[in-house]
Amino acid sequence: MFRSKALSVLLAGLVVLGSAPAFAQSERAREAERRQQAQILESAGGAYDGPQGAYVARVGERVAAAAGLPGRCTFTVVNSETVNAFTAPPGCYIYVTRGLLAIMNSEAELAGVLGHELGHVTANHAGKQRNAEVGAGLAAMIVGAVAKSDQAGRLVGQVAKLGTLSYSRNQEYEADSLGLRYLAASGYATQGLTRVLEGLQREDQYSARGGAAPTDAVPVWARTHPLTTDRIRRVAQQAGRQVTFGDPVTGVAPYLTAMDGLTYGPDLDQGVIVGQSFIHPSLRVAFEAPEGFRLVNGQRAVRIEGAGGLRAEFSMATLDGELEDRASRTLREIIGQAQVQWGQPTSTRINGLDAVILPSRARSQGNPVDLVAVAYGAGGGRAYQFVSMAPAGRGRVFDTLYGSLRRLSEREAALLSGQKIELLTVRGGDTIEKLAQRMSVREKLPLFLMLNALDPGQPLEPGRKVKVITGDPR
Repeated sequence: MFRSKALSVLLAGLVVLGSAPAFAQSERAREAERRQQAQILESAGGAYDGPQGAYVARVGERVAAAAGLPGRCTFTVVNSETVNAFTAPPGCYIYVTRGLLAIMNSEAELAGVLGHELGHVTANHAGKQRNAEVGAGLAAMIVGAVAKSDQAGRLVGQVAKLGTLSYSRNQEYEADSLGLRYLAASGYATQGLTRVLEGLQREDQYSARGGAAPTDAVPVWARTHPLTTDRIRRVAQQAGRQVTFGDPVTGVAPYLTAMDGLTYGPDLDQGVIVGQSFIHPSLRVAFEAPEGFRLVNGQRAVRIEGAGGLRAEFSMATLDGELEDRASRTLREIIGQAQVQWGQPTSTRINGLDAVILPSRARSQGNPVDLVAVAYGAGGGRAYQFVSMAPAGRGRVFDTLYGSLRRLSEREAALLSGQKIELLTVRGGDTIEKLAQRMSVREKLPLFLMLNALDPGQPLEPGRKVKVITGDPR
């Protein structure tokens, strides 16, 4: 989830993607590009803090050199359980989620993903798309709707996942062909790309059967890079025709070793959504959304989304004065110079926390809306806060949300340890069914098969490394 700054309003300045790769540029342009990429990365989940980042960058640089872009690309592991990889122009920025890393089983597969994305970069596919826009969150929508900011207004109604550029079939084919060429030129087994596509199909099938999948059941990479049977067959045929000098690198053992300890599923350091509840063991706080609302955990804030224009957001903020000042400042950041009717602030205690509830009313596209900020004392110069927006007269739906915020006890927080990938070495007599029982998930066997690209009943050779998921299933 968020780090420490208040609200995703700071993301309202995100610029539109889609310009051509630009490697020769002024320092001013490079700095603007770096800022844009930092915002994109933050919106996607932030960088994953683990040794896997250096490993992905090393493999990526090897493939980038084969693509004619040595030292020009940035490769980043995104701290997201979503199965995805994407590029973010301008320049050469390639992102791979830890969710995608979890389902691959060799370095050649990783190189296949990176080669494909490099193919999109070198062919300038993003620059040829018309709808490569990035949205912000609730705060940007409120700014656009209430303050009528031109910049934020352009973002209203365009909130979308990163990495969802809709490439044409021919562009996908071209990226596949280029990726296979880069794989061969960098010494990797070209079958790596084929196996990635097959792995994504397995993940899709696992999710369709009701497995313990992340929020987005169908892998984002599968949706934005469609896995048609013709496409997979075409890649397999082309891979067989590519010539790799020397012994092609598959890199099963190095890859699995690098993935040992990778966080799987939600990162508890960012908080976790369980049903209608949001739980953050590091901050030792939890709350519950009303029935019918959807929780979305972002880098800076947690969005609570309902039907009919009902929106709320939870975040942390600095507290260098009174709680009433914090609540007022939050609303002013959202409303800007728009006219507003301020309500009477209410000081109270909620589940042992000092709190201030500050209501207000403004207008959005000619219609009155209720905006409410609730600030809670968190200690240490910090505050928890909600901000909500609802059509006038409907804001009371959030009362239970405000009243649900509570501190977790040390015992509750300690019980939440999160899940990780752990490597096991197959020993004589081990079977798939036996090793699957080591998984700390409900659907043990299906997930074990999917993660390790295995078929039911397949014999395991002693000495082979396999992935299991350990830790708290939440």
